[in-house]
Amino acid sequence: MQMVIHNSSDKREELRKKMIENAAEINRLHHRIHETCKRRDESEDLHQEWSQACAEFHAHYAELCLPGGLNPDFYDRLRAGDPDMIEVALCFLEVRPYFFRSGYHWKTILQKCKSAPMSGEQFERFRDLLEKYKQWRNLRKKSSERGAAIAHELWPLLRRFHHVFPVRIPDHRYDGLVTVGDLYRILCDVLKVEPVAEPDASRGQIHTPCRAVAGTDMIAWSKEYGAWRRAVWSADDIWATLESLIREVYGLDPSFHVSVVTVLCKSAR
Repeated sequence: MQMVIHNSSDKREELRKKMIENAAEINRLHHRIHETCKRRDESEDLHQEWSQACAEFHAHYAELCLPGGLNPDFYDRLRAGDPDMIEVALCFLEVRPYFFRSGYHWKTILQKCKSAPMSGEQFERFRDLLEKYKQWRNLRKKSSERGAAIAHELWPLLRRFHHVFPVRIPDHRYDGLVTVGDLYRILCDVLKVEPVAEPDASRGQIHTPCRAVAGTDMIAWSKEYGAWRRAVWSADDIWATLESLIREVYGLDPSFHVSVVTVLCKSAR
């Protein structure tokens, strides 16, 4: 798709706004896949609804990634120093929209821009972007190092997460963790669930670990693993499951009250 962009501030803001809107639409389509996936095995109609959600997502993804569409022509024009395509690339790097695989696209565009000929104002903007990215990477590295130390301290508990919570939590997310409430909010965030203000006053369902292991019947393994991955989590369920694991791992007396202010990691203070 051919696109001409005039590098005025108004056009630039319009381009950035469009990227944010497109990211929201990608997220909506992607969320619909996950929602329909949970019930796709209940009936043929529900399976068809999930299939249609997948088809719609894949049909619109490329055109929503970037204004004008993400295609080989974009990268060819970018490498050739096309000012319009460089403007699209710079706006994408500056806005850093969040959607499925946006991080991959961001890094790819950044690398392509390094070899793209630029001049004037666009070169200055890209130089500033590189400097900010370097600073961000240094901060992230330090955060990951601090988080890794906390994860090591909490390993008896966190090692149980692998078969209970269907997520992977990077080390930097543990940076600054002190209380059970901190860990609860991290889990809610990665599971995309809104946390409740007073989870210790709620009554949720305790989710059981995924017991499927290699060497068992593959059909049974596939069904159990699939059900575990598709399990619906509420904020109350996350708290109930987390509290149950903490009690089990640390051998707490039933009379001990686990709350959001219960200290897990003293070294992070």
